Order: sequence, then C-alpha cells, then structure tokens
Amino acid sequence: MKLPLHYLPGSGTAVSGTASKVMILAIDLFAALMSFSFGLLLTDNMGLLNQGIFIISTGLVLLLSLRALSFYLFKTYLIIIRFAGLKDARNIFLAVLTSSLTFLLATYCFPTLLNTDDNWKIILVDTLALIALAGGFRLTLRSLADLNRGRMHNGASRINTVIFGAGELGAQLYQVLKQNVNHDYRVMAYFDDNQKVHKKHLNGIPVYNPGKCFGEVVKKYNIKTAIIAIGPSLTEERRIAFIDQCLEHKIKVKKVPVTEAWIQNNLQVDKLRDIKFEDLLNRPPITLSLNAIEQSIKGKTILVTGCAGSIGKEIVRQCLRFEPHLLIGADVAETPLAETALSFQEQIKAKRLKTVIADVRDEERMRRLFESHCIDYVFHAAAYKHVPIMEDHPEEAIKTNVQGSYNMARLSSEYKVGKFVMVSTDKAVNPSNVMGASKRIAELYVQSLNKRSGNETQFITTRFGNVLGSNGSVIPIFKKQIEKRQPVTVTHKEITRYFMTIPEACQLVLEAGSMGKGGEIFIFDMGKPVRIYDLAKKMIQMAGFTPGEEIEIQISGLRPGEKLYEELLDNGENTRPTHHQKIKIASVRECDHNSVTIDILRLIDLASDGAPPREIVRYMKDLVPEFTSQNSDFEELDRPRTGSKG
Repeated sequence: MKLPLHYLPGSGTAVSGTASKVMILAIDLFAALMSFSFGLLLTDNMGLLNQGIFIISTGLVLLLSLRALSFYLFKTYLIIIRFAGLKDARNIFLAVLTSSLTFLLATYCFPTLLNTDDNWKIILVDTLALIALAGGFRLTLRSLADLNRGRMHNGASRINTVIFGAGELGAQLYQVLKQNVNHDYRVMAYFDDNQKVHKKHLNGIPVYNPGKCFGEVVKKYNIKTAIIAIGPSLTEERRIAFIDQCLEHKIKVKKVPVTEAWIQNNLQVDKLRDIKFEDLLNRPPITLSLNAIEQSIKGKTILVTGCAGSIGKEIVRQCLRFEPHLLIGADVAETPLAETALSFQEQIKAKRLKTVIADVRDEERMRRLFESHCIDYVFHAAAYKHVPIMEDHPEEAIKTNVQGSYNMARLSSEYKVGKFVMVSTDKAVNPSNVMGASKRIAELYVQSLNKRSGNETQFITTRFGNVLGSNGSVIPIFKKQIEKRQPVTVTHKEITRYFMTIPEACQLVLEAGSMGKGGEIFIFDMGKPVRIYDLAKKMIQMAGFTPGEEIEIQISGLRPGEKLYEELLDNGENTRPTHHQKIKIASVRECDHNSVTIDILRLIDLASDGAPPREIVRYMKDLVPEFTSQNSDFEELDRPRTGSKG
C-alpha cells in the first residue's frame, strides 16, 4: 500500500498529524491576512482600515475563504518539512494565484467588496507577498531542520566524501544524502571530467577536475570515501582509472545502484554498494538473451553433473529460474551436495529439484539415472580442475575429466538426449599441464561424437577463463591472506589470467544450450587478461592497506604445469561470430570418432590399470600434440613426436 505523502511511520498518532495540518493551514491564513494588509499599505489604501466595519466585511471573509479553499484543494498543508521542495512551492503558487484571480474577478463583479479603484494593485501586491510569506515559512522551517540534523549528525562519525559525477545523477545523490540522516557521508566536493562545470558549484558544493587536482582535493578535504554517480555514459576504462586513483589514495569507493532505481526515485542510501573486483575487469559485464534460454529450458528435464561445485551450483540456480519440469543435480561429494540441497529446500519440496549422489566415472550408476528419467538436456560440469594436484595424479585426471566425460557423452547419445553441453576451460588450449590436456581430450571426444552415424544429440562445448570466487580460485585465497594480515602469494609477477564472474560463466553454458546446433565450441570475449600481481595489489588496497608496507606481496614461483598466460584458441583454430557480439565459435579441427574412441579407451585403460604417470602423460601428449609441459617433471617427455594421434 502506498502511504500518503504526509504520513511518516512512527512519527506520532493521527491526532498529532491532524493538529500539525491545522496549524500549517492556520499559519497560511494568518500570512494571507498580513499580505493583504501589506497590499493596502503599499497602495496607499490603509484608509479602508479606518472603516471599522471593513474588518468584518464580506470582502475579507470572501478572500480568506477563497485562500482556505485553494490551500485545501492544492493540499499545501500536506508537507513533510524536511522534504519540502519545488513541488510544494508550485502548489503554493497555484493555490495563491487561483484564489487571487477568483477574488479579482469577484471585485469587478461586485465593486463594493473593496470599494476602491486600486483593486488589481492591491491583489497583485497581496499575491506576491503571500507567495513570499508562505514559501519563506516552509523554506525557513526546512533550513532549521537541515541545520538541526547537520548539528546532530555532523560529528566525528561522518566521513568526508567526494561524488564522482556533477550531473543529474550526482545532484540527485546529494539530495538523497541531505534528506536522510542515517548515513555516514559528508559531501565535501564533486569530481567531474566535464570542463564546463569545473570551478562551479552544484548544491553549494565545489566541482573539481579529477585529472588536474585529484590529490590536492583529497588532501584539502581529507577525503575518505568516493561515490561514483555517473550513468551509462561513463566508459569502463574511465571508471577503472578513477577507482585506481582512489585506491592509490586509500579512498573507499562505492557505486550507485542501477539507473532504473534512480529514475523511479526509489534510491535509498543503504543501496549504495562497495565496489568488487568484478567492477575492475577490463570490460563491461556480459549479458545474454534470457528469453532464448527460457524457451530452451522451460518444461524440460535437466541433468547437471558436478552440481555441488561453484559452476554446477550456479547452473542449477539459473536453470531453476526458467521453470524446468525437473532438474536433477548429481555430485559425488557428499558434504557439498548436502549443503547444496539445503540452499534449494523450497525447490526440492516442490519436486522441481532432485539431488543425487552419483559419480560420472561409474557408468552403471549414471545409466540408471538416464533409464529412470527422460532427460532432455545434460550440463556436464563435473571435473577436477586444480592444476598442481592433477600434475601429481594424472591417472585421476583421466578417470574424471576424460572417462567421466566419455561416459556422460556416450550415454547422452544412447538415450537420445536433446543437447549435451560440456563445461571446458581455456587451459585446454595449447595445454601446459595434465589438467588442461585432459579437458582437451574430452573436448575431442565430445566433438567427434557429434558427427557419429546415428547420433541425434547435439554436443556443445563452452570454454572460459578463471571464474571469480569459485572454489580454489585466487580471490578467496587472497581474501583469507589479507584478513589474516599475511603476505599475499603470487606465483610470478607477470602471470596473467582471463576472468569472468560465476553468473557470466553459467549464462554462457545456458546460452550455449539454447544457441548451439551441435559441434560448436563457444568462447567468450573476456576483454584483456588481468595481471595477477595487479589483482593482489588492488585487493590489498580495497581492504584499506598499503601493498608492500602493511601487507607484502611475495613471489612464490610457478607451480607445476602453470604457464604465464592462457589462450582461448590454439594456433590451428579460428573463430566465427554468433548473434551475440561477445560470443564466438571456435573453428576446430575435426577428428574421426572411431579413431578418437580407440585412443581414449586405451588412455582410460592405462589410468585404470595403474600405469606409471609418465606412461599416461606420454600417451596424452600423443593424443594432444600441442600439449607442452611447463615447470613440470614431464617436460623431458616433450620432444618431436611422430605418428601423433591428434
């Protein structure tokens, strides 16, 4: 229910509200009497007052009655003093003007009402004086209220703040902060790149050029917080550059909510948000076609493997938004699966979600799932992903990443699943480690299966880079080190990675399911790669510390299988566009399904039979000729190989 403008929760009883309205109306009528007297005085018609009978004459009674009626009709008494503004001033102007014109017309129809030839002069002065008195009364009360709030909340608890953006959004932000007392911000200055507003004032606050006097303003006003209040016109590069400036000066940065909230005048101070690392990516957030995704998922039976992992859980979350008939979440990790089930209790009770313990390496267990449910889509996210661990245990990488994918893809084809979407990684491109090579081998099999004779399933692969905040990623590791005031460890000062958010990564998977026709490898345009050393530095600054002084950054050395940079395409791959400018399709080399199957089964046998790691990795390198180990014991296996299987 929408509350009346004059109502303030907890402000008092209905009686006190009525009393305040009557008081405001009475003050306005007293001002009307004073302004009329001023009109007589200024037009030399005070002699009318000497006619004592005039004081109770019908003329004055009519004028005051018209004033009261206009004040009531235009609701000038329904105000919240601390929010009084232009709309209230407009209502006063219209109320006074309407009643004045009506009274002027009455004096011409009934000349005895004033009994003078200066009717219009008296009414003109009366009108202007009343507008000034009534408006001035409200302005004075608001100023006193602002002054009182400033005295109450302008103590040491307030943080000196600068607003980046001296446009409409910045002005609106200032008004919201001014009208609300439950916040910690004291606005001292504006920053804006527009030269036309430099050295001017907005809401009485000076506007400065951040390119010329950023440090000077920060020092002068002891700025501790900056709020970005610029809409879509602010480029990603400029936003990131401003945030970097703030971090260098130990300034905490906040941002306004989405533009729609401001346009609808629905902004609240508590909606201001701290910046996160995803705000520092060298690209705008990627958004996809939700309508197409909904059409492909609604009413379908979906199977998500690895549903308890970071990516799998988000795929489950996003799929459920589009109302599938049933979503089956499978994972082998008991505790994470239990936690996942707890977070989706309502959907489980509604029988829209079913969680099961199942290992993708166990073909018979997975077969029973396919037999008991008519599955339309498979999103295969189950995988081992930690590079150093897989470098020490290549047989486990093969069992999960290769054999698990082999089982899921083959069963999907056998049971005529509509689409099979495999979650892959940029580490599969020119792999330098066992994990990346195992994912590339899985890609080869999935792609070859798409063109197998008799296959009706559309097999699709998605590749993306590091996912912010996923289990085991650098972000949570760095956060824990910073919280404990420990040195932040980076393996190499020049190491770079592509980054994307968990929702972005999962939207790519869902979009691939709706867009793909089979045989594609979808990749994202993820902007520029991020230097991990810079990431560590910014995270330390965002926590309010000085890198190298309060918290050190230590170089620990590259881990086994780790390379300095990742790629989304190998040397033999090109891309072709899709209907979304941020999504490309990799044109990969085709492989014969029968040949690939024989090679993969041989590799699976090696892993299952306990073959030495070197033998397993040697065979992997035959299957993926571009697999060149880095910082690994397997580097000595890299030699010119003839008769490669890839």
